[in-house]
Amino acid sequence: MITVRLPEPLRDGRAGIITMSATSLEDVIAKLGIESDRDELYNFAVNGELIIHGEQKVKLDDGDEVEIVVAFSGG
Repeated sequence: MITVRLPEPLRDGRAGIITMSATSLEDVIAKLGIESDRDELYNFAVNGELIIHGEQKVKLDDGDEVEIVVAFSGG
């Protein structure tokens, strides 16, 4: 099991921290149904390390913590 910290827009009645069975970030993305939004709206960190590119290829181990962060930009 892994722990996932959800930002407010993804909670949709869920707690801010959930657990799930997943072996990759791709699994997490699919289970949350954010495949089409992930590139523009969300960034991911695994065990405190920000994943900039290639999040679908990141493998997860039991006990890992994933944080999903709303992407922001400035100018």
